[in-house]
Amino acid sequence: MLLTALISRWLVASPFFSIRATESQPKLRLDANNEFHIAIFSDLHYGEEEDGWGITQDVNSTRVMNNILNSEKPDFVVLNGDLITGENTFLTNSTKYLGVVVTPLVEHNVSWASTYGNHDSQYNLSREALYQEEARYALSYTQHSPDGVPAITNYYLLLFPQNTDTPLAVLWFFDSQGGAPFQTTADSESIPNWVEPSIATWFTSEQAVLKTRYKKDLPSLAFVHIPPTAFITVQNNLLPNSGEESAHFPGLNDDVPLAYEGTGWQDVPFMQALVDTPGLHSVYSGHDHGDAWCANWPTGANDTKGVSSPHVCFCKHTSYGGYGNWNRGSRNLRLSFTEDGSMAVDTWVRMENGEIVQSVSLNSTYGTDVYPLEDGENYSV
Repeated sequence: MLLTALISRWLVASPFFSIRATESQPKLRLDANNEFHIAIFSDLHYGEEEDGWGITQDVNSTRVMNNILNSEKPDFVVLNGDLITGENTFLTNSTKYLGVVVTPLVEHNVSWASTYGNHDSQYNLSREALYQEEARYALSYTQHSPDGVPAITNYYLLLFPQNTDTPLAVLWFFDSQGGAPFQTTADSESIPNWVEPSIATWFTSEQAVLKTRYKKDLPSLAFVHIPPTAFITVQNNLLPNSGEESAHFPGLNDDVPLAYEGTGWQDVPFMQALVDTPGLHSVYSGHDHGDAWCANWPTGANDTKGVSSPHVCFCKHTSYGGYGNWNRGSRNLRLSFTEDGSMAVDTWVRMENGEIVQSVSLNSTYGTDVYPLEDGENYSV
């Protein structure tokens, strides 16, 4: 209990703490080369076994984040769910772990946005309280779901060129929920673990608003912690057996079968909304620590109605928290824009030791392009 009190006191007094002025936050803008670099930190799982091995685990996770930030120098970071392992924390300090999570970002002066995961809702951790804590940081661009939209982290951010205030792209964030209600019966994992149909309805409605406002469909990316069920269709139909790498879809494929939203049907309206979104380039998920690949939306997963479907990508498990001993890293994205507003996306994984693996272009030929297989030790040791 003494250690818990000291941690909480240190976090409250942290010099990195500041109040976010939402109305005056700078717009997210491309760099001088019309590019935008995003590093994704997924499944950080801070706060496990906080009076024992979890302390070292969190220190190691912070080292990973610092190494990647030093190597990549991203323009922006996405924290894609399971920031904290809420079931292991105490009521008095659960949300204060957010201060530990974001310290590397504040020290590097890098802005970020979050989705929340199933471990971010637990007996001693409230999603709402976690958001309120995150909203205190000036560098946080995480937004709260609008009134009437369930869950917490359903929102979007716009990307702008350097010199104008007409956006070029949209970053969508979705809350796949999951976990246990705050202060309810212990071990009650009763929150639905999927993006609900009403969220899909909001998503479609907001697209229409943006198109009316800007007179065109903007290219976009989507981030959601638990993968939609299209990911399991990809794994079953396009990827080799567990532990083997695909020359067409390179990357770690060790969580087989992967864990997906719901039981296979609850997220169909959400998936339909995704494939019906003109210009949606790719969808990024975490949750499954042993998977780190990109692929194409599977044919037959649901009706695409002739719309070009998005790519699907797993983030790389970034931290020493949570299950699994795979080498840690971060999926990175480089968004590049031409004068006519077209967007291209390259992605790679930066490992903790500095190596770059899985460097691919998510373009129209991805899935037919052949990539050299990487040394397996980059993925599984």
